[in-house]
Amino acid sequence: MSDTFIRRLAVNRSGAGLLLVGLVDATGTGLYLAGSALFFTRIVGLSTSQVGLGLSVAGVLGILGPIPFGRLADRWSPRAVLMLLHLCCAAGFASYVLVDGFVSFMVVAGLLGIAEQSARPMSQALVEQVVGEESRNAMAARFRVVYNVGYTGGALLAALAIQIGTRSSFLTIMIGDAVSFILSATLLAFLRLRPADRSARSSRGVSSLRLPALRDRWYTAATGVNALMLLHMALLSVGVPLWITTHTRADDSLVAILLVVNTVIAILLQVRVARGTEKVTGGITAMRRAGVALALSCACFAAAAYAHSAVEVTVVLLAGIVLLTFGEMFQSAAQWSLSFGLAPTRSRVEYLATFHIGSSVQVAVGPLLMTVGVINNGTAGWAVLAAVFLLTGMAVRPVAAAAARRPQLVDKEPTDSGAPELGIPTPPRP
Repeated sequence: MSDTFIRRLAVNRSGAGLLLVGLVDATGTGLYLAGSALFFTRIVGLSTSQVGLGLSVAGVLGILGPIPFGRLADRWSPRAVLMLLHLCCAAGFASYVLVDGFVSFMVVAGLLGIAEQSARPMSQALVEQVVGEESRNAMAARFRVVYNVGYTGGALLAALAIQIGTRSSFLTIMIGDAVSFILSATLLAFLRLRPADRSARSSRGVSSLRLPALRDRWYTAATGVNALMLLHMALLSVGVPLWITTHTRADDSLVAILLVVNTVIAILLQVRVARGTEKVTGGITAMRRAGVALALSCACFAAAAYAHSAVEVTVVLLAGIVLLTFGEMFQSAAQWSLSFGLAPTRSRVEYLATFHIGSSVQVAVGPLLMTVGVINNGTAGWAVLAAVFLLTGMAVRPVAAAAARRPQLVDKEPTDSGAPELGIPTPPRP
């Protein structure tokens, strides 16, 4: 992607710089995701079960990091903490070159799990400082476009390294990912940010050990709703490929085609889908649409097992992947509006980090739920998953309404997307 295209895609000049950071980051991540499995098995000599166990442990440990680093970002700044985390990731991926067994792999993977999961809410908080509250959802949609392009570019580079097939080419994959984090941290240092609003923050709120975000039951309830909807990630990466290859008459190569369709739709339509979701009410509508789209996609995937011809199964699976992609795009837009709109200004990054826990939990348990809960139970498993998506979409409005009544939201500015957009009176200041 050229610099000119990034500037046209961005909300403003600083937004272009942040998109460039995202493109570099995503390219390195795509490089790693496409080549890491073969690196760990062929070069390091680990078994597939050892790799799976190590990455699962990393996912579990990743749950521990976001809130402490979020509190640190509220005291310092999201940019400073994100730069630190990117440098930690660079050191971690470079350390994979020195891994020579299961124990060292577990140590590096575990530390990287904490750093990577902690970095994501920092990026989210930084968006608001770059483009402001009014444009953060539009910027988030552009981020997803850039990330999809970066993942694709990184995967193509990894394919070249895999084709060469030497130890040096595989080591280049890890070094390349490490370099991408160093470059991202460097670019972050040059971003021009809007002045941070610390007027509603108190030093006691930042330094206290009371963990206000975790104690905020309605915000954590909204986090849970989002976490359930995030099962679409494991559905795409684990559920759909396994179902196609083990329960349908489709050719195995169709899996790659469906993933390309998913990526292309997200690149072309994510910005358009995100329009109108800047406020909490827009996020509620988007989350409900996500539930319907994902439930219908489950019905399509289940029906694919009963298709008799190659044409029938292909059409049904294509319909399923299109619906899944729209559900993914609606959920992504809703996640941004709800996580910001229901978070008080005080300890903002800690609240965003708490909302991100749902993503960390999905990384840790999503693949297991897809295999044991859905794939192994066939049509019944798909029916249960569809019901989960539908009920989650229906639950978002009452949960968001209750969250909007919380006294914590009195810290928000009048223009924020909180209780007023839901037609709920804001509690008076004590």
